[in-house]
Amino acid sequence: MSNVFGIDVSALQAFQQAIEVTSNNVANANTPGYDVESIELATAAAQSTGSIPIGAGVVVDGVQRAYSQAAANQLITSQSSLGQLNALQNYTSQIDNLFGTTAGGLTTALQNYYNGWSAVADNPTSTASRQALLGDATALASNFNTTSTQLNNLNTDVNTRITSDVQQINSISAQISNLNQQIVTSTGSGQAPNALLDQRDLLVSNLSQLAGVTTTSNSDGSINVFVGSGQPLVLDNNSYTLGTIPNQFNASQLDVSSTATGGQSISSAITSGDLGGLLAARTQAIDPAINQLGQIATAVEQSANAQQNLGLNLNGTLGANLFSVGAPIATASAANSDATTATLTISNVQALTSDNYVLAYNAGAYTLTDATTGANIPVTVAGTTVAAASVGLSVALSGTPAAGDQFLLQPTSQAAATIGVALTNPSGLAAAGAIATSAADTNTGSASIGTGTVLNAANPNLLNATTIKFLSPTTYSVNGAGTFAYASGANIALNGWQVQISGTPAVGDTFTVQGNTAGSGDNTNALAAANQATKGILSNGTISVSGAVGSLISGTGAQAQQVNTAQTAQTAVNTQAQSNLQSVTGVNLDEEAANLLQWQQSYQAAAQALSIANSLFSSVLSAVKGQ
Repeated sequence: MSNVFGIDVSALQAFQQAIEVTSNNVANANTPGYDVESIELATAAAQSTGSIPIGAGVVVDGVQRAYSQAAANQLITSQSSLGQLNALQNYTSQIDNLFGTTAGGLTTALQNYYNGWSAVADNPTSTASRQALLGDATALASNFNTTSTQLNNLNTDVNTRITSDVQQINSISAQISNLNQQIVTSTGSGQAPNALLDQRDLLVSNLSQLAGVTTTSNSDGSINVFVGSGQPLVLDNNSYTLGTIPNQFNASQLDVSSTATGGQSISSAITSGDLGGLLAARTQAIDPAINQLGQIATAVEQSANAQQNLGLNLNGTLGANLFSVGAPIATASAANSDATTATLTISNVQALTSDNYVLAYNAGAYTLTDATTGANIPVTVAGTTVAAASVGLSVALSGTPAAGDQFLLQPTSQAAATIGVALTNPSGLAAAGAIATSAADTNTGSASIGTGTVLNAANPNLLNATTIKFLSPTTYSVNGAGTFAYASGANIALNGWQVQISGTPAVGDTFTVQGNTAGSGDNTNALAAANQATKGILSNGTISVSGAVGSLISGTGAQAQQVNTAQTAQTAVNTQAQSNLQSVTGVNLDEEAANLLQWQQSYQAAAQALSIANSLFSSVLSAVKGQ
């Protein structure tokens, strides 16, 4: 009879615990990170009654949580990718909005500036038109400055968010390490600490949204967590911290470091999660936009100044620079072993790109690498000057660097931030051509001379009068000296200018090239400056300034759209990964309701069996007392 009571009591206890487990599932149906649990029942060891072994009831073998490592890994991976795209999308969309605004934007400011030159060309002596042009130039420079400030503010925001992410990662890593200790201690009891495991899995999931992580399991129940390309965050019960350090070339930008690597930067290894997205936003979107904007500002400054220098102002002197801009940046790496400095200059704006470059010195040789593409750029070396003609750059070093020294070359990064108008007097605008050409009234041939162009405004003889006299239809002298062959339409270059004479001259025909001293009403140079709106200035003369602005706007728009598309696709992948994991670990209330009904009926049946056993026992007692 005692066996009957034991069986019934074991059933009541087991079904009561089953109801508790099911009730706990229902209570945590909406708890983040909770994995549905199920009770594990087993038959108690049979007891022998005479020659026949009879079961001894039921025992609770444990409470098992539903968990799929494969589904969890899929979710972690998808969350890391989505986190990276979310962060990147935040900045690409802001940059797209910044450049995509046409009203009052860079496109409008640039067009107004070139229209200002056209207005001066229409009325070269008008002070009002000249003053308006200076205003347009100031507005253009201000637009460059403002846009650059907004882009640099994004870099500041990236620094702030990197710092925040690093702090969160360190906090989560410490919590995982602490849970590791608790789990190792609790695992020895025989029952898995499900609540602790749920907490740890949720922390790993949250961590994966901040940075791409991988995990490995240890035999004692603890896990190891790694970030990036294998840098440890948690090893057994120990946690390693991340930190922020100034970039070796740009102290205003923060890199991510790790105590596991002795405080060295691991930024290049972090490519996913919110942290990876922030780093990608800086290198793939913000900095390139700053550089491209600077490239355009540099093109405006150099082309405008060059044209100014080729013409005459209202005072009859060669024009001074219209714009000023800060010098290109060459920064020595903080890891350099000596104090060698570098000075960067732009030697050819047409060859200039928007990329940064790394100049390295090792084994007695210099190498120049494109920081964006990784391509090696050919260089020529003369003493301590390194020239890269293909990208329009020249670097003057203060001495011979130490082996291993590196310098980051940023030709355009600060141009948009520093461009300004250097000319304040409207009469200083060089609207007139520097030279004037004329044919003698006594000429009898059919030859004519063009307006000519200035090749070198620095030539000291540029404005000196030069006489070209034909000795025959095929030869001429210059200022009464020499004999030079003539071909119709061919270039004649002297004293920093170039002209073309076309047609058939007669013997004695004379043409003159001289300074345009009486050219206050001339608009030759103003027209040339206005035509720079469509003149090829960048990409080896194939892209105009206006075209470069268009490329910048369309490029940032295309990048934003590409990231948006990838983000939408990754969101779908992440949603599916969540559904896959939820299908394994989530609480199904319909199933739990059915389980509650099942356990209730089982409990009631066991209670009824116990009641019957009690009645039988009472009958036996009564029979014994009656004897």
